[in-house]
Amino acid sequence: MKLSHVIELLGDLVLETANSDGTNPEISSIVSNSRLLKPGDLFICIKGTYFNSHILAEDLQEKGAIALVAEEPIISNQIKIPIIYVKNSRKAEALLFMEQADHPYEKLVTVGVTGTNGKTTVTTLVKHILDTFEKKCSLVGTVVNYIAGKESRNPKNTTPGAPVLTKYLKKSAEENYEYFVMEVSSHALAMHRVSGIKFDVGAITNVTRDHLDFHESFEDYYSTKLRLFNLLKPSGRAVVNSDRINIADIPVQRDQILTYGFGNESDYRIEHLEMTRSGMYFSIITPFGSNHKVYTRLIGQHNAYNVAAAIAIMEALNYDTAHVIDAISTFTGVPGRFEFVEEASKYGFEVIIDFAHTPDALEKLLKTAKRLVEGRIILVFGAGGNADRGKRPIMGEVASKFSDVIILTSDDPKHEDPEEILKDVEEGIDKLKPYLVIPDRKEAISTALTLANRQDMVVIAGRGHEDFQVVDDNLIPFNDKEMVKQILDVKFRRLAKR
Repeated sequence: MKLSHVIELLGDLVLETANSDGTNPEISSIVSNSRLLKPGDLFICIKGTYFNSHILAEDLQEKGAIALVAEEPIISNQIKIPIIYVKNSRKAEALLFMEQADHPYEKLVTVGVTGTNGKTTVTTLVKHILDTFEKKCSLVGTVVNYIAGKESRNPKNTTPGAPVLTKYLKKSAEENYEYFVMEVSSHALAMHRVSGIKFDVGAITNVTRDHLDFHESFEDYYSTKLRLFNLLKPSGRAVVNSDRINIADIPVQRDQILTYGFGNESDYRIEHLEMTRSGMYFSIITPFGSNHKVYTRLIGQHNAYNVAAAIAIMEALNYDTAHVIDAISTFTGVPGRFEFVEEASKYGFEVIIDFAHTPDALEKLLKTAKRLVEGRIILVFGAGGNADRGKRPIMGEVASKFSDVIILTSDDPKHEDPEEILKDVEEGIDKLKPYLVIPDRKEAISTALTLANRQDMVVIAGRGHEDFQVVDDNLIPFNDKEMVKQILDVKFRRLAKR
């Protein structure tokens, strides 16, 4: 690849070039990690959260970089190699890495799902359906990545950076996989991690308050989510929850959009929802006038939306709805999403583990729990550190409104003081509601289980599938479900022997 081709590819992203002197060197490779730099490579300088690689310019030249891409001025009399100044280095990174890999998404059917809540369930369900149909499908998401048959759990980011994502796409194409399904976070859209990809189907589940520590406002957060639809292939389809999203905001033609929801105008309309501990039944009315009875082991109105989203996505991929619904019936769910701890049932109460960590998700979780329990709801939850502080008291308000007993505890405090986080949440708690503040999460869970009577439900929210608590820079092993099982085994088995 010639330097001139890089400049041409970046197009309007280029602001100016420096030190070019009419040279047009051949580029061996494109890198953005200085440890991978080899002589003859073009290096993309990026200003990150914790490190700015622009400061390495002289070292990069000394190591053999043939040119640099930069978004900040590089002030040095020592730099003699060409510098391409761009508006956004991360977008340049996404475009150049995908060009270097020869656009592997073109060899795959790509599905991207965004939204505040529901991304993991929808993408995992779509993969399950495709697996049932014996289609080879890679998955990128919050809980697990399956890339060309290789599994890796608890990935660092919901959506990886452009170099890693490009590698995943390339590997999937090389292994003759047909489908690539992924969660697309607002961070990924804002930071251009996916700007090099084009999607066959883009879906949006909902947008509710979250990540306002990162986004300037809710309006910015909302508009960032909608950027997904600027990344559709020319024949791509949009799948939209029309109960939660104004389809007039979707930047594609109406005939490219499939909608779902409970509303009468939805293309895939949900009706007659019935819910039990073991699953749900509902009807789905299609735009073709057919009426299908759906059974899913998932529970909650929010999961009815998620199932309808998966059905609409599969329709956009030209699959038969009846066959899709059959495949959905065998889906057992995602770890840490309204997951029962079955070992608790023999003691006469229920325990639910859920990832809910936003006000909207917590409200949906507790409303679903209310429909399934005759006794009290005992809620154990907290809030993550280094995140949107404004949502913490709102979550306290939701907890007060929809649960009977509240135990506030530590989540992933990261670099914040856990007790200060709990004070933020406590501001929203109704002080007439029975509640405890127990920072130690193991003790909080143990207390909740001790308080539970027959027919009560203990709901443990916020962390779901996660296997570690993040305290400062330390990963401390902790899984809510395994902790419940451990406490039940030690405490309740001993009591049962008395």
